Amino acid sequence: MVDIKEVAENIYCIDDGVYGVKGWGSVYLIKEEGKALVDTGPTTSAPLVLEGMAKVSVSPKDINYIIATHIHLDHSGGAGFLLKKMPQAQVVVHQRGAKHLIDPSRLVASMVAVQGEETKRMFGEVVPVAESRVRVVTDGDTVDLGCEQVLKIIDAPGHAPHELCVLENKSHGIFTGDAGGMYLGEGISAPLTPPPSFDAELYIATLEKMADMEPSRLYVAHFGVVMRVKEHFEAVIDELRLMEELTGRLAKTNELDKLAEKLLAKKSAKLARIKRSSPALYKYVVEHGIPMNVSGFVKYYKEKHGLN
Repeated sequence: MVDIKEVAENIYCIDDGVYGVKGWGSVYLIKEEGKALVDTGPTTSAPLVLEGMAKVSVSPKDINYIIATHIHLDHSGGAGFLLKKMPQAQVVVHQRGAKHLIDPSRLVASMVAVQGEETKRMFGEVVPVAESRVRVVTDGDTVDLGCEQVLKIIDAPGHAPHELCVLENKSHGIFTGDAGGMYLGEGISAPLTPPPSFDAELYIATLEKMADMEPSRLYVAHFGVVMRVKEHFEAVIDELRLMEELTGRLAKTNELDKLAEKLLAKKSAKLARIKRSSPALYKYVVEHGIPMNVSGFVKYYKEKHGLN
């Protein structure tokens, strides 16, 4: 059964059950005169997304836009599949990501290289998006949904070069994709730093750019809504600096393979909170999330410092 709730006026958060883990992936439905999905999840999440829409009386035929915060498969992998059911919808995507929606073969190969062949089962078929249904956007562009709800596109590099965030003007909240970090509840905020294109300096600049907009709330992709915006941004930046410090220290002793272990030890007390309430989420974060973040950060650090 799908979990959907209204998190601001006419904005709904759908738990898309990505990877089969409750409380990890958010798809947002904006229900105004015009209607939009912010992200889709992978194709395997499509049944939950459609069920969530039906619960608030939105038909696939009503959707005008699918806004892809970025092209990683857990965010927009289901766009091509859903478009088959959404005849009037366009996909709004960063100018650097459009080609990978139109021809996802390289994107799928990259994800398999990072996460293994199991990726194909986890994400399902990635259906190409017809070029005629792609709307390329850049920083400052807008999407007007009527009823005084205008969405402003924010260029948001750092997590990936094809990342965008979206400022909605009714409640002055920001859909952050992965550019704003993750929020696991229980006061746990952290960055998302996977390979292959993570850049910590750009990530921090994007966080500061969003903070300067003084949003009322953050619609986070992993997972749900953050109301304590300042504290969240500070915690994400603090962890990035912690990762930089730990990585630098371990690089000096040629022990970068211990970074995941050291980071987990630093976070163990906080993570214990979700271990009790959400054991499946805890297991995913510890066994997959942290190792992937560490892999991306180490790659970034080595490239930045010219290490082999």
